[in-house]
Formats: sequence, structure tokens, C-alpha cells
Amino acid sequence: MAPVEQRSAPIQAIIVATWYPGVDDPGRGRFVADQVEALIGTGRVRPLVASFEIAYVDNAAAAHRSDAVTERLRDASAHRNDLVSPRGWSTTSPIGTARLPVPEPYGRSSLPAGEEADRRRAALELLADRLETRGARGVVHAHTAYPDGYAAIGIAQRLGWPLVITEHASFVARQLRQPEHRWRYLEAATAAARFIAVSEMLASELRSAIPELDPKLTVLPNIIPVDDFDAATLDERTPDELIFVGNRKERKGMVVLLRAFADVLERRPSATLRLIGKSPTDAEEQRWHELARDLGIAHAVRFDGPADRAGVAAALRRASVFVHASPRETFGVVTLEALASGLPVVATESGGISAILQDERLGALVPPQDPRMLALAVVRTLERRQEFDPETLRSAVERFSPAVVAPRLAALYDEVITEGGDGAAANGDRVRAQDVAWAGHTVPVQARMVVVAHDTVRALRFLSGMPDDLLAQLTLVTDGVPAGAEAPAAIHQVVEAQGHIAEELRHRGLFGPRGQLSERLRRLIRNPVGPLQRRLVKGGLAELRWEANSAGLARALQEALRSDGGAAEVYCLDVLDYAVTQPLVAAGRLTSVPGGLLWLADRWSALQDAEMSTSPAVDAQRSVSPIA
Repeated sequence: MAPVEQRSAPIQAIIVATWYPGVDDPGRGRFVADQVEALIGTGRVRPLVASFEIAYVDNAAAAHRSDAVTERLRDASAHRNDLVSPRGWSTTSPIGTARLPVPEPYGRSSLPAGEEADRRRAALELLADRLETRGARGVVHAHTAYPDGYAAIGIAQRLGWPLVITEHASFVARQLRQPEHRWRYLEAATAAARFIAVSEMLASELRSAIPELDPKLTVLPNIIPVDDFDAATLDERTPDELIFVGNRKERKGMVVLLRAFADVLERRPSATLRLIGKSPTDAEEQRWHELARDLGIAHAVRFDGPADRAGVAAALRRASVFVHASPRETFGVVTLEALASGLPVVATESGGISAILQDERLGALVPPQDPRMLALAVVRTLERRQEFDPETLRSAVERFSPAVVAPRLAALYDEVITEGGDGAAANGDRVRAQDVAWAGHTVPVQARMVVVAHDTVRALRFLSGMPDDLLAQLTLVTDGVPAGAEAPAAIHQVVEAQGHIAEELRHRGLFGPRGQLSERLRRLIRNPVGPLQRRLVKGGLAELRWEANSAGLARALQEALRSDGGAAEVYCLDVLDYAVTQPLVAAGRLTSVPGGLLWLADRWSALQDAEMSTSPAVDAQRSVSPIA
């Protein structure tokens, strides 16, 4: 039994969440950050967030090189104590945040089924081995059962703490149909002391799919920080402006939404539609722009990128009606944020939000997959816009406020710790000098930082959110900036590898069209073994392209290092980038760090905190001047 004074100390909680805000997308997993900040506000919980940086495996030849990511994390964490940053990029509270790089499939290529969860598990166990826990009472809380709940089993066992899982995902049924995912999902469900569903709808589905969950299943909603949103008056809003906030995906109802808006525009030519978020890929984003043009509504549709909490709140304060066409939502965070802003909501029946929107004082609810009915409901809502009382709309959300929900979650933590006995005993009381501090530690950055990113477009998404003073110290080494894209003007240097890659492709006989017979004969004379090499090499064309891309990128990296000279920290994006930089890290020419671009942004954010303005770390940082 732990001493009474230890019982009164805050519970330490490791929050495991892939969905968590970062510099590339401040809205992703914002509901997890809201919950963590609310837990801090109770004074009863001391959280640490363990999230993941995805390093994509972008072709079949790369899969067997995925260990480069794990090896880099293991090496960096063994020699550094800043695995945890004192604060995440887009949170206002000082929440210790670890960003653990893990490989994950991209597109049609893949690791073996379920391996992305296994690698998350290994990364978390590495964190457990380094983390300073001081024998405290604690809990591990994972958001989603697969992959994060399954991954969290190991760290919970190593620390001797109970595991709590919150399920948010709308695609659980699909996961349970895949054998390699199903058994891991069920293992996570078995290991959990409590299994939380964010809505009654989701709880009912889970009971049907996994009956043995019932004794440990409870419903606890997401938190809506009501005070972050203002209920503006009607005369402060833009007339006839519709708004949607969320990922621009087909399963979020984008086709229905755009088609419905075309009908709305016929009836109310003054209407506009603002979309805040992003598509999973550039191709999908282009699809929505093309659909808007085909429907003749492009002039009235505004496609905005992701926004942070303040940006979303400001947009909701300006709009007239929130529209949500998703056919399925387990909770519906953004719809409740809209209500908290005094904004009526028109939504399709999607599960999580349906019970609330039965009240016509809050908006309208229509059948899913019916653009005509959605458009009709939007027009009627605009016509009776003056009837909606902002305070009535706002009061519908009060039961989801931090003051209501966070104490319930803290009490649940207490319950599972009491039921499980003293996890502190299993955890031990030793604290080694090299242990990673729970609240995080920030090492001053080196004067030179190199970002290696084969996927230029994805890298630019990260870099576009970074401040100029950080960009001024970054060298980006990449395949090449595509036409129509631009690197941030403040970045110190961009070194493009496209010329080297083209040369490497030609060397392997993989460059250019087949051409006329005479040209093919000339190429055969220059490289007689090329055709045979393409047919006989293990892995075939994918392996040769991998070799050409990585060799070209490595040559560009060598150029960048020669041009600036001196040691540099290296930040990687995807598996190819980790593999390319590994030899230079091993040779000591590059310094490895325990994360990628998300980790870099977190660390920079912590260094700039006013609370750290007198710390030695910030003093050291201030002495570093950007490269001229």
C-alpha cells in the first residue's frame, strides 16, 4: 500500500495518441489535446503525451529498410535526454510531449499486416526504459484500441500501470474484419482495465462486436472547451456564409456537401461555402476543386488549409450556418464547437451527434447521402436564421465542458489504480542520472540543421507552419521542388537532388522513353548490362529505383554538408530519408535526434516559451545566430 502522501500526489498519465496536433496539422487530434489540458486543470493528473511521427514506406523496396527508423530512435534516445519536449507545438499548457518516429505503409505498398502497431509498441517500450517515473502511481491512456491501444500494452506492463483505452474511430468494424488487426484489437481490449467509448452509439456497436467488453465498457464523451468559443450576435456574422471544418475526404461527405451547396446556390445566389481542413493527398484535393468547377460553384467555395484552435474559433464566429454531411461520426467534435460558437448546425444523421440535433432549436438533421434534402435544410435554416438564440445553442454543449468531463476521467484513473493495486511497486523507485525527465528537457539546437526529405510536397507542408527564425537555420535536401510549389522564403538553403537522381537512373538504364531503334541501340552500347540488370536484380525495378533515388539524394546531402561545413543535426521525414542519412550519422558527420520535423517544432516551441526565458537552454539558444 502506497503512503497517504503519495496517494494525494497527482496521478502520472502517459497519453498514447497518434492523433495529436502538430506543426503540419494543428487540428489533428485536437480533442485529445483538449482532454489533456483539462486533466491538468483538475490538479489531479500530471500527463505526458507519447505521439508518433509517421515515416512512410513508399515502395516495396523500402519495406526491408524500415528498421533504419527504429535504429535511429534507439541510438538518439540512448545518447540524449530530450526525448520528451516540455511542450507540444500547438498546446498552451506545458505538456511534456514525445514524438516517436515509426514506419508506416503508404499507398499500395505496405509492411506486413499489423507491423505498424508492433513498431509503435517497440518505440513506447523504449520510452518506458528511459522515462523518469520515480515509482509514482500512474496510468497509461491510449486513444483508439488499434494501433495505439495495442502498442501501449508493453509500456503499461513495464511500468506496472493499468491501461485505459478510449475508442474514437469510426472504422472499427473494418479493423475487426482484418485478421491481423482483429487479434491485436482484441488483445488490447483484454489488457485494458477500462474501455471508453465516446458516445452511446459507439458503445452499442462495440458491445455487439465484442460482447466480452461489456463489463469494462463505459461512455465518456470528448471535451469541448466552451470558453474557447464566442457566441457572436447575428449582425457580427457574414450573411449566408456556410462553413465546414474537417478533413476533406469522401467518407466525410464531401461529394454530398458540394452537390448540396450547388442546390443552395441556385436558391440563394449570395451563399458562400468555406472549407477548413485538408485532403489526405494532393490528388484528392484536386478532385474537390475539379468537382466544384464542374458544378459551377467554384467562385463561391473557399478551400482553406488546417487552422489552429484560435483560427477555427474565429471562422466559426464569422459564419452563419455550420454544415456537416458525414454519414458516420462517433462523436462530432466540430459540430459541438459550432454550437458553442452560437452557430446553428445542419447535419446528416451520422450517429454521434444525432441525438443532440433532434432539437430543432439547434438546427436541422437530414438523412445521409441525400444532397437535395441537405440543401433544403440549409436554405430553411438560413431563412429562419434570426430565430436561433446563441445562448440556447451554447448551453447545449455545457455538459461536454472541461469542468464536467475532466473530473470524471480523473476519478476513473483513481478507480483503475485502486483496483489494480500499487503499480508504483512494480515500477521501482530508482532514478538514474540519464533518465528522461517526465516534464521534458530541451537541449539547445545546433547552429546548423539539415532536413532530408525525399517527398518534397509533404516536407513543405511541415515547413510552411514553422516560424522564420527556425527556417533561417534549416537546410532542406530534397528531390526537387515541383512546378507550382515554393519553399518558404525564410529557409536558409534548398539543395535539390533531381539532377543527381536523373544521372543515377541513367546509370541503371531506367531513364527516358524507349525511343527509336537507333537510340535504344546507342543506350545498349553505353550500358550493355542494363536490360539484364533490370531483369535479374533482386527486387526488380522497384529496387533499382530505390537505389537511384537514395544515391542521388545522398550526393545532394554531401553537397549541402560541404557548402556549409561543420556538424549538423539531421531531421528525416520518411524511411528512404532515414536510410540515406544512416551512414553519415554512423560516421559522426551528422548528429541524430530522437524525432523528426514534429519533434523539431515542439522543441523550438519550448525554447521560445516565455516561461523558459531565463533558463540556460534559452540563453544558449539566443547565442546562436542564423547562418548568414
